[in-house]
Amino acid sequence: MHQAVLEGKPIPAVKCPRFEKERNWSSEARPAPPAPPEKITRHPRLRRSSAITRYSVSAALEALTDAGYDPAAPPSGLGVLFVMMNGCVAYTGRFYHEVLQNPAQASPLIFPETVFNAPASHVASYLGIDGAVSTLLGSPNSIVEALDTAGFWISSGIVDECLLIAAEECDWLSTEGLSYYHPKLIASEGAGALLVSGKGDGPRVSEVIGPMSYLSWQERCALLPELAAQTYPRLQGRAVLVNDRTGISKLDHAEATAWAEGPWDAVLSPKYVLGESMGAGSALQLVLGAMAARQTKQPVVISMPGTNTAAYACVLTP
Repeated sequence: MHQAVLEGKPIPAVKCPRFEKERNWSSEARPAPPAPPEKITRHPRLRRSSAITRYSVSAALEALTDAGYDPAAPPSGLGVLFVMMNGCVAYTGRFYHEVLQNPAQASPLIFPETVFNAPASHVASYLGIDGAVSTLLGSPNSIVEALDTAGFWISSGIVDECLLIAAEECDWLSTEGLSYYHPKLIASEGAGALLVSGKGDGPRVSEVIGPMSYLSWQERCALLPELAAQTYPRLQGRAVLVNDRTGISKLDHAEATAWAEGPWDAVLSPKYVLGESMGAGSALQLVLGAMAARQTKQPVVISMPGTNTAAYACVLTP
């Protein structure tokens, strides 16, 4: 992901067909590439799980490995906070399609995979986690609320460390729904995971600015300059910006203007390359920011203006 964003070459998009009746406009998605053989995870639960679970398990394994743990023997007292926006849409769509076609033939085997907590349950089972496990629903930047909850869990002794995972899978309905916001938006899927701990020498979350709540797009546009103004004093010297821009001027103008005067040595726009990852979007920004802080040894600002509730910014330090 990091290499793709640095190269700036968009991931190829494919058309996302409906179950039946074609639409009269194009609706595209950028699917996650197939996992290489050495990264294919095997577990009895994963035989029936949907793509969102497979993405989440893979991201969780990478996060644990990156932190120096053996994924086959994760640390005790490990919790999981899962974040999503649309949920398990592939199996949900399949189940209700069967219900509409012939209710007597709708598979009860599929139904457990339609609930919001299914991916978190699979991750916990796969890793043998003995700490708290929960799922949060919200807009793309709800990963910040999960970050706050993880901090509370750790400081309260509920868990020793916490895996934050945000994931999304594409189907025709979410892909088509996204195109109503703007016809040039391309949906994407995947997962981002971070291991949050009160110890270790990884990148540090030094500041979280927000939430700055809004009820309309106009209020959002008015708040973003204030979000940037509150962030700049937290920086000392040059920094890297990871923004939320999509490459569509109408959607990006307010954010681009708000952060235009920053002390940036580099500006990374993952959505230019990855597409709109919806519930996984801000988690992928944080993962990219953590990698950038580690490699550049500079502070990294993550701009997460959100889409319908609140705006946040986060400062990571090496």
